[in-house]
Amino acid sequence: MSENAFGRTVYPLALALWTGAFGWRACAISRDGDALAREAGRLEDEARALDDGSRALRALVREAGERAGDARFLQDIPNILPEDKGYLRTQKAIEGEVGLLRAKVAKRLKGALHLVIDAKANKLYIKKGAQLLWQADVSVGRGGVLKDAKSGRKWEFVTPRGEFRVIGKAVNPQWRKPDWAYVEAGEPVPPPGDPSRMVSGELGAFVMNLGDGYLIHGTKREELLGRPASHGCVRVGAADLEKLYASVPNGTRVFIFE
Repeated sequence: MSENAFGRTVYPLALALWTGAFGWRACAISRDGDALAREAGRLEDEARALDDGSRALRALVREAGERAGDARFLQDIPNILPEDKGYLRTQKAIEGEVGLLRAKVAKRLKGALHLVIDAKANKLYIKKGAQLLWQADVSVGRGGVLKDAKSGRKWEFVTPRGEFRVIGKAVNPQWRKPDWAYVEAGEPVPPPGDPSRMVSGELGAFVMNLGDGYLIHGTKREELLGRPASHGCVRVGAADLEKLYASVPNGTRVFIFE
């Protein structure tokens, strides 16, 4: 036991114990610090590995997309470059001929309003000379032949090709039901002038007559527009039909092609 400079008693054993405890705690803190440093290093290594893996995954995704694009391109090659080696030359020749024909048609029409109906694409175009004003999906003749077993008569449900004119227009027209409609439905065919043949609402709000029984009219089956679905007439949706009726006067030329 001894006295310090302030006159207080200092116990050597207690001092030794305090010093030992402090040293042990300091060592423990140092060990914890080393462990934390190692853990931080491990986490940094894992983060770098994840970042590298993410970059590798993105690269694989890009490569997969490029290979998918290559596969689609290779699949489409037969359509682009068929085995006929003269295909491209033929296409260029046709393109030139089409250009000349368009120029001749434009010169012949001299800027006149006319209709063009693409029976293959089921599209109707209103044009003024070579200028396209607007277009609409339509339904042309679905094809096929109906035969009446009793009379032997036949009807082919196609839209004719060629040049026509709008020879008449009407609002809220009635449909005079033809013989084939009764034969198709398996019903008796009434006399030609029978009032039962007149049907309202079947042709839509407007109709344009192309002659020989062929009409441009409305349809109750607008979901079929863009596909061949009629018995020979050209069916048009209600909104487009109204616009068409208002835009196209009698005498307008109509060109139907495929």
